Amino acid sequence: LFCQSHFSFLSAAASPEQLVCTADSLGYQALALTDECSVAGVVRAHRQIKQQQLKIRLIVGSYFRYAADLRLLLLCPDRKAYAELCRIISNCRRRADKGQYRLEEWDLKSCRDCLVLWLPSAIPASDQHWGAWLKRQFGSRLYLAQQRVLDACDYDYQQHCQQLSHKFELPACAVGA
Repeated sequence: LFCQSHFSFLSAAASPEQLVCTADSLGYQALALTDECSVAGVVRAHRQIKQQQLKIRLIVGSYFRYAADLRLLLLCPDRKAYAELCRIISNCRRRADKGQYRLEEWDLKSCRDCLVLWLPSAIPASDQHWGAWLKRQFGSRLYLAQQRVLDACDYDYQQHCQQLSHKFELPACAVGA
């Protein structure tokens, strides 16, 4: 549910085509392509799936950072959500310099159709604030996305995520790093 291609500059190296082929060969049922503030790799991934007759389902989404401590994935369950995601990306890109983006609170408040996966920051006060705010905004469309960071603090981070999931009554889902 969190996979970036080389269209997320300095974050990933694989092409969308490589990602869907590898995921299919590993037996994945679906892959969410979630480049940062972009859907640039979606057409290439979709074309590769069709040309190679892969069995994998492509989930369209995008990754966003807001302020210093909020990270989100927006996933599109349907065409209406896809249009909404494209509008958000366009607005974010228009209000920033080339190669940058600026997500505003208004963008999030206007999000009505996308599924929202929240990646907690591990900063307790910040996560309490954002957890409450996100729950008010998105209700049943909000999920807590848990990552394995595989460092010395991983166990504490997993416990923190479980506490947030329980406190805000959020279903938790596992995502890649």
